[in-house]
Amino acid sequence: MIERLLSYLKLYKAHRIARRFYERYERLSRDVAFHPEMGVHLDVYSPEEGENWPILIFVHGGGWSRFNKELFAPAAMKLLPERMVVVIPDHTLYPHAGYEQMTREVAAAISWTLENAGQHGGDPRRVVVAGHSSGGHLVSLAVMIPRFLEAHGHTRDELCGALYISSGYDLHAQYAYEQTKDSGGDTELMRTMAGITGGVENFSAASPINYVRPGLPPTLILHGDADQTIPVEIARAFHRALQETGSPSELKVYPGRGHSEILFAALTEERAQIVADIADFVHASTERGKPQMNNETMNKSFSRITQML
Repeated sequence: MIERLLSYLKLYKAHRIARRFYERYERLSRDVAFHPEMGVHLDVYSPEEGENWPILIFVHGGGWSRFNKELFAPAAMKLLPERMVVVIPDHTLYPHAGYEQMTREVAAAISWTLENAGQHGGDPRRVVVAGHSSGGHLVSLAVMIPRFLEAHGHTRDELCGALYISSGYDLHAQYAYEQTKDSGGDTELMRTMAGITGGVENFSAASPINYVRPGLPPTLILHGDADQTIPVEIARAFHRALQETGSPSELKVYPGRGHSEILFAALTEERAQIVADIADFVHASTERGKPQMNNETMNKSFSRITQML
């Protein structure tokens, strides 16, 4: 009970920070419709100066059924000083959609970014995709199953990297883990997983680990070893599967970090390790002649963003 209350308090704080930043940041394109037949939107956060920046597409988590892009404005707030454009899309939530529709929407948001990010200061040749929790599950499916991007005339070869945070890659393993909890083998997450897939018999088709193939973009997997929502063993198994096919993969495990705390920490620390790791990966995987911004300009930009809170 105490842990849940603390989680809610952190979420409330994150919501307050998100609302302030979302309302005040001037280089934000809000509620962009990224597909004419989909009723969901995305936000684009651009650095205050320069162009041809690398681009990070960040898909939020929430167990496929909660939260929205505005709540994750602090992710953009922390990453903008790291010299990148940040795109945060929404997707239709369960029970109004299953994982197939959600993945189609994520693929459409990726495709829109590849085609339009140049208008927002980004370089479409320097795109990295990322997701937290269920968002990482959807991103990995959009990247690893060719038909999702091909439906929009794109391929994963146009992406420089993929980054997954506290995500699940094997629904059978996740379901088995849920059955070990003191809930009589029936948890909200189990019901949601069955709901988004149409039943346990469809878990294999919805599990990214079953789509690991050679030729995937370089991958960074971030996970906390105190995660009680998605155990770190699932991340380790996914990492091993990628390595066995020769796909470049790195796993970083954060000691003592839980499922959501891995992000909450970034709000309270001046430059959290996770922010540094994400920024390093984005720039290393997209290195093609970075735009120049001197340290004084970077510090001024960071100062202005901080003052908005």
